[in-house]
Amino acid sequence: MDAPSRWKAFLEERTGLPGALSRAVDVAMPGGPRWRRVFGASLVALLLLEALTGAAMMTVYSPGTSAAWSSTWYLDAVLPWGRLVRGLHHFGTHAIVVLLGLHLVQVVLDRATRRPRELNHLLGLGLGGLALFAAMTGFPLAWDQRGYWVSRIETGIIGSVPVVGPLLKRFLLGGAHYGQLTLTRFYTLHVWVVPLALLLGVWAHVAMVRRHGLKGDAGRGDPEARWWPGQAARDGAAALLTLSVVTWMARRWGVTLDAPADPASHFPAVPEWFFSPLSQLLRYFPGPWQVIGTMLIPGALTTYVALLPWIDRSESRWRRALVLTPLLLAALGAAALGVEQRRGLASPAFVRSLREARATAGRARALARRGIPPEGPLEMVRNDPAVRPGELFAQHCGTCHAVRGVSQQRKGPRLDGFGSRGWATAFVVWPDHPELMGTTEIHDMPPQRRRLRDEGVRAVAEWLYSRGYEPGEPAPDAALVAAGEAIYRRRCTTCHQGEGDTSETEAADRDAPNLDAWGSRAYIRSQIVNPGAPENYGARNRMPRFHDRLTERELGMVVDYVRSLRVRPAPAVRDEPEAPTP
Repeated sequence: MDAPSRWKAFLEERTGLPGALSRAVDVAMPGGPRWRRVFGASLVALLLLEALTGAAMMTVYSPGTSAAWSSTWYLDAVLPWGRLVRGLHHFGTHAIVVLLGLHLVQVVLDRATRRPRELNHLLGLGLGGLALFAAMTGFPLAWDQRGYWVSRIETGIIGSVPVVGPLLKRFLLGGAHYGQLTLTRFYTLHVWVVPLALLLGVWAHVAMVRRHGLKGDAGRGDPEARWWPGQAARDGAAALLTLSVVTWMARRWGVTLDAPADPASHFPAVPEWFFSPLSQLLRYFPGPWQVIGTMLIPGALTTYVALLPWIDRSESRWRRALVLTPLLLAALGAAALGVEQRRGLASPAFVRSLREARATAGRARALARRGIPPEGPLEMVRNDPAVRPGELFAQHCGTCHAVRGVSQQRKGPRLDGFGSRGWATAFVVWPDHPELMGTTEIHDMPPQRRRLRDEGVRAVAEWLYSRGYEPGEPAPDAALVAAGEAIYRRRCTTCHQGEGDTSETEAADRDAPNLDAWGSRAYIRSQIVNPGAPENYGARNRMPRFHDRLTERELGMVVDYVRSLRVRPAPAVRDEPEAPTP
């Protein structure tokens, strides 16, 4: 006995592997090898790729709401080959969905659902559903904006199913709201429960294929042909081509990591392309009719496909065409729904929201390179000094005050240029201008240009500008500041409160704000925290207090943002229009 034979005999006696491999490849292939039968092997190759890349990512990933995004970013941006591994896992999922559809078409056209393969057909449908469920549970694991909001859409669809929907949704979420339990359950389902079910299902599916053989072409080819080697070679080539395409896509595009998931934000979420038809279908059945889109239509289609082994029995081409027409119409309808949803993404509002989301994501990744704080990546983004102050201003102040690019409201003065010479000049010349106090209920300050003349207006504006001056800004003119202060103390403190004035008006009778620190951070902070204080607008104030609506850190950010508006162009200087002659 030669050496290879002795080794084969040794392994056969100890392990039984050579015999097991021989039996594994000894699968009936009536009609000989066919390229259209390669989809099953390619799916097995992709499932192995998903298992390997998933195991690799598990060595880095941390399933916590404050750590999931950070660990994913570390995998993408720091670890060698990390971005490629994540890309392979991502695009492998998309390839599985495509091949599932092609495999189903091939099985139906080859009549491989008929006796004695009915149960294997049902098992295959179940495995397809598990693959889609694996995709659904995997996308939110990065805990970024897109995964988070898309997952909320998908679980919302599940929750809309009558009777069992709310229970299933609560089970998936781990309660009534998204949070740590949600992420933990999705992680457990994605890396343990679903893979184990897929492993057992694929094993049973392949075992049934070996038992019954692959469906051949009646009267064509060799009726005694086997899987090895002709079909095995085709399967291997197709699997290699599939893995090559997935690798190219992963290297070419990679996977985008959006900003950390923020439940308080608004994100332009769109489901993955293979969930788009169902998402678009639900738009046609709002409210109580939603059950039609969530259960009746998908349920009827799934039931029809499941019953094909008992419906599609005729050998007549015309009868088969009649039986399979509903499937063709369903496929065309799904494609039309998907295209329709994608067309809706071209709207200007959606494009603008998407552009803003991408900018936020890019900024988050840039901030992460400087270090992610212990509070987590969401706090890192929320406290971003380049973005968060503007967001806080838009949320709390933009509902009344106009600022170019943020808000056009006119319930309070426009704050572009606030604290600058131009803003002070415009206010002194015409306080009731529509972009200043003209839209408020405080209208008792008259225009001052005729009273002070241009040189006086300029001096008072220079003095006001100097109240908020900080090093690094254009220095105020000392002579003008002195002249302006003299005018202010002599003529303006009849109404305005302040120190060092020469007015004979009692302090209690002055109801205009104290302008000694006008435009400074202290002045802005005081106006935000308590605008109704006696030194501000007192009893005439209509602006709400924000002392309990902002944290100290957030308050500082809003103050910084308003200070930053100082360099913007102020409202144009305009005189009050003269009243028409009666």
